Amino acid sequence: MQATAVRPNVELGDFLRSRRARLDPHKAGVVSARRRRVQGLRREELAELAGVSVDYYTRLEQGRHASASPGVLDALARALCLPEADRAYLHRLAAPVKPKIETPAVVRPETRHLMRALGDMPAVLMRTGMDVLAINDAALRLYDGLNAYGGNGLRWMMTDPRARELHGDDWTAVASEMIGKTRLRSGRQQPGGSVGTLIDELSASSELFSRVWQDQTVSLADRRRKRLRHPRAGLLEFGVESLEVQHADGQLLVVFTPEPGSADERAWHEEMSRPV
Repeated sequence: MQATAVRPNVELGDFLRSRRARLDPHKAGVVSARRRRVQGLRREELAELAGVSVDYYTRLEQGRHASASPGVLDALARALCLPEADRAYLHRLAAPVKPKIETPAVVRPETRHLMRALGDMPAVLMRTGMDVLAINDAALRLYDGLNAYGGNGLRWMMTDPRARELHGDDWTAVASEMIGKTRLRSGRQQPGGSVGTLIDELSASSELFSRVWQDQTVSLADRRRKRLRHPRAGLLEFGVESLEVQHADGQLLVVFTPEPGSADERAWHEEMSRPV
């Protein structure tokens, strides 16, 4: 009876295979007289471009190596013409897995003070998986219902009709970016974790989520401006700033600010002055 091959890093192999399959050989500078039966580069072509042996690359793609050196990962990223987000995700997939013990997130008092001090500027504190840890009054006014849906921003985005109405024509693009950001920040999945449970739930309930997740889309979700159609204040444009909270285990503070002196700022201040 043949032993089953050990695959310590299936995620790394799957990601490499997906990016190899979608790369146009001409973009990679590969010209071959052989007829291609599949799209993308052949394994031997990619191995040559990255300067590694075909056997070594094959083992990586089969998930039979747990990791690879940063130099090899950078060479593969260059050969695959990966954008910045994909490069970061490739390195994250190859990082050693540390046992995770999920504990309740602790929001530092200083972070809460800052969020209150922002006044009319919406601010949301999240961690990996888009769990909302804290939200100020202005953000509750902007993102109606965000504190529901188990306190998860991605679930709200994919589930609540108010999210679609707020983002309008940009909903699909913004939702896809959030899915890609979740993949980037979560890295290799460990069974039984809250992020894995969320992924399973949304894969079953949302066609968009399932498609984007299966496509292994990765995103920095770094758009600097957002257009939002508020039910009372109308169409508003906000600048977006995302700040990593130091010594807080992956907490991310997202702040929205209208352009000073703009009609958007006046409309938002007027909205904030109305009674709830």
